Amino acid sequence: MFTKRPSKMLFWFFLCALLTNISMATDRAITSSECRSPGWAEKMFLTKLGLEEDVNDSKIIQLLDVPNKRISATGLIRYRRISSAIPKLLQIVDSNEMTIPTRIVAAEALCDFGNKEWMPTIKALSTDPNGFISRTPHKFDVAGLLARGGDYSQFEIVASGISSNKQHIRGTAIQALGNFGHKTDTVTDSAAELLKSAATSDAVPWLRERAIESLEKIAKIKPEVESKVIAALEANKDSTDKDLRIMCNAKLNSYSKKLKKEKAK
Repeated sequence: MFTKRPSKMLFWFFLCALLTNISMATDRAITSSECRSPGWAEKMFLTKLGLEEDVNDSKIIQLLDVPNKRISATGLIRYRRISSAIPKLLQIVDSNEMTIPTRIVAAEALCDFGNKEWMPTIKALSTDPNGFISRTPHKFDVAGLLARGGDYSQFEIVASGISSNKQHIRGTAIQALGNFGHKTDTVTDSAAELLKSAATSDAVPWLRERAIESLEKIAKIKPEVESKVIAALEANKDSTDKDLRIMCNAKLNSYSKKLKKEKAK
């Protein structure tokens, strides 16, 4: 399957990557009583599923039983934070009848809700040397997902992705490293060092941006890492890449204001 149908594997990889980013794009839960102005991701899933904007949660959950709509329905569930879908998502994770990408996406949704019951199943799948995950780029996503759940045992897998000559692999690894934030575990320091290196030496500007964002994510949990964030920003403030330069200077300005406020207290 993996060797005969590479285009299908790429489709699964990029779709799962999109779903992984949904939790980053939505900072808070959106209740059904709010006046919702759909974002691009929500619009995409609604269109893909043939649903109206005012569709109720139960109808979305029902689509988890429809094979060709299952992944898109999971994306919409994640976007709308439909926690009532947890039992059905757990069934998907535990079902050997489901495709591995489908089970991974369901696990990502469960992780969004703080559920950890998916972890033993997904870890077992990821550590199978002959399994689908270990032979595809999904191993980086899953390692980062396990880290989100508090299992940092797959750190070396993620670290190996930083040296890949493929941009999308490095990007996935850089994003996954942002999940290795812990107040005391030494793996956090290792992750921060790798991210600082990527943020100051990767040849691709958008990957430097992503590394800085992952560093900031870790710094929220371990404040000592903030010095590495600032160092990375300083290293890129004069970048020839406009977007990277603007982002770094804006963030440096923000950190400067924060420091002044702290000194004034």
